[in-house]
Amino acid sequence: MYRNRKKPSLNELFNDISIRNKIFIFCAGILLVSLSVFALLTINISNRAIVDKAIKNAGRELDLIDRSLLNLINNSENYVRILSIDSRLQSQLKRINSNQLDSLDNLEMEKTLSTVSSNVAEPITHIAAATIISSEGHIFDVGYVDNSSIREYFSGDVIEAIRQKKTPSWLGLIRIRFRYSGEEDVFPIAKPIIEFDTGHYLGTAVLYLKEKDLASMYLDNIINENDKFYIINNEKIIISTQNKNELYQAFDEKKYLGDFRLEDLPDAFSIIRNIDGVKTLVTATCFEKLNWKMISIIPLDEITYENRDITKLIVVFGSICLVFAFAASYLLSYKISKPIMKLVRIMGEIKSGNLKLRANFTAKDEIGMLGEGFNSLMDRINQLLDQVYTEQQQKRESEFRLLQSQIKPHFLYNTIETIISFIKLGMKDQAMTAAKNLADFYRISLSKGNDIISIKEEIRLTENYLSIQKFRYVEYMDYKVEVDESVLRFQIPKLTLQPLVENSIYHGLKQKSDKGLLTIKGYMENATVKIEVYDNGVGMDEALIRKVLERSNPGSSDFGLYSVNSRLKLLYGAQYGISIESRVNEYTKVTVTLPAIEAGE
Repeated sequence: MYRNRKKPSLNELFNDISIRNKIFIFCAGILLVSLSVFALLTINISNRAIVDKAIKNAGRELDLIDRSLLNLINNSENYVRILSIDSRLQSQLKRINSNQLDSLDNLEMEKTLSTVSSNVAEPITHIAAATIISSEGHIFDVGYVDNSSIREYFSGDVIEAIRQKKTPSWLGLIRIRFRYSGEEDVFPIAKPIIEFDTGHYLGTAVLYLKEKDLASMYLDNIINENDKFYIINNEKIIISTQNKNELYQAFDEKKYLGDFRLEDLPDAFSIIRNIDGVKTLVTATCFEKLNWKMISIIPLDEITYENRDITKLIVVFGSICLVFAFAASYLLSYKISKPIMKLVRIMGEIKSGNLKLRANFTAKDEIGMLGEGFNSLMDRINQLLDQVYTEQQQKRESEFRLLQSQIKPHFLYNTIETIISFIKLGMKDQAMTAAKNLADFYRISLSKGNDIISIKEEIRLTENYLSIQKFRYVEYMDYKVEVDESVLRFQIPKLTLQPLVENSIYHGLKQKSDKGLLTIKGYMENATVKIEVYDNGVGMDEALIRKVLERSNPGSSDFGLYSVNSRLKLLYGAQYGISIESRVNEYTKVTVTLPAIEAGE
């Protein structure tokens, strides 16, 4: 008679299996699940990584385009400034404005304009032409501009707005005719011509920047025919794109941005949209100087196309690995079972802090190799711990060197360009002064490799920098230096004041509608040295001050303030550094606090 037997549980069945088979089943199951998950995750992560990389690349490209565009814009403004202050041009305009214009005056003005423009505008390939509009409304040009095509753009209201602004004005994209080459899209840059002695308005100088030259800043980054790039003005009109038929048209926000609006976009913006049935990466950034939006549109199919082959490779390679993994699990399970526990115990003791403990396997098989590998790994970990400590020390030294490298290359380039312009305009004294200041600036900044110099030398270096900048921004700034003799003998890290002065000029004084003043004061207070950099510019609020002092990105425009503060604290301690006091639309005062240490100690 048979008795009913109870079926064994899965746990009981598993306990009856040999250790070899247990390890094999467990390893095989883990490998099967792991490789499947790995394949799916890898494919997904690969796609995401490619898209993320594309987003970063798009943002990086937009940043590079922004910098190139800013350089182009600044250069164009510099040229129209130089044109407006030319003494020959001003002299001719005064004579024409004071007398009835006749044919002889017209010829004389065209000759003068041609001479001046040949030195200022014509060497610059992106400048299409130059126009001078007298205070009486007479138009003179170089570049064969059809004056009838531009007269409508320079109405009395436009001229008055340009006159009131005093600084270079960008009038947007317009289409003008040239007498021999036909129509062309250009950006007029206009500046009033103000007489040096009297401050009287003499006329308006206009240069025309070719749209196609502006477009060259981004055309090299457009690889595929379906890629698009737009520059949009603050009226949401397309002012530059590779498809010239779209110029002057309204940008389709709904199509490309969905519920977002151009005016609400942050400085850096990326979104993936379904446009005409195609997933598309839309990246946008703001060109702050002229309040333009730059938008890059790239179909994702073009970005992820290369990942299709990667997916096939992952599937094939994963299948092969799975087969080999099963075989390896079965072959190795028997040998692993026993020694592995011993290794686990050793690892437990190491986890407790005993990093000197090593495995003592005597076998020459895989387990023995595992033991040797484990020992080598622990040796390497100890080496890496020592290496990490050394690298941290080196990193701190490298960071200090980075904080000391504050001279921007564009300062040198712009100064040299200014000197060249002075020479072309016959302003030899100004050119000599600027060249001497530049030479003295770099002589002191090099300082025979010394990182610490006297405050006297630092003030001299800073005055050289200010003198050069005043040549370039005479309508924006003036300066004065009031430093007590008692502080000149003390030491200061080289290039401490230059970044502060540069920040005051670019972020304080240049933003004013009228001319501003920058003042440097130095004095003793409670056995410490105080140096103040004061400007009556646009100022900043408390939130921005905190952001400036906490920012550590070398690519940011206000890194100089953070750099100086960090460098001083690193050298002298937390009680030293800079402090910022500011009031919006009134002033900004940056105070440097230094220990009173004699230079050379």
